[in-house]
Amino acid sequence: MISVSLDRASYAAGDTITATISVSQQKPLSARGLSAALSCTERRQVKTEVQLDKYDFDRDEKLGIPYSSNMATKTEELDSVISSQEKALSGAREFFGEEKFTAQFALPPDAAPTSREFGHDSTIHIWKLRAKLDIPMAMDENAETEVFVEGL
Repeated sequence: MISVSLDRASYAAGDTITATISVSQQKPLSARGLSAALSCTERRQVKTEVQLDKYDFDRDEKLGIPYSSNMATKTEELDSVISSQEKALSGAREFFGEEKFTAQFALPPDAAPTSREFGHDSTIHIWKLRAKLDIPMAMDENAETEVFVEGL
């Protein structure tokens, strides 16, 4: 089992994040290594105007969806990673019992604040810190926690 804990509840742009990764194994487990990664994902809401063909226009009209023209607005969300840092905490070895590892990441000075709702710019920023125990020929053990970056 693997878990991630942070030293503070929130951070400002330019701060250093100190994370403690705990690995607890009841029986010996050989792994290729333990790594931690901090990333920021930007989710952007994109609206496009599409022209409905005669079939779609008639179908929507029968369903009670009124259009004043044969144009409709479609909305989709696109994800992209805008910041990413990764650090190796341990190389190939055997894990047994409970061990704690520390990882430090520096937030960029222009780090986007964490947001959960689409605002005037139609974007959301989500910061996450992930830990991964790479196990050969088996499912990797992963843990993650959200990092709250303060801002507007």
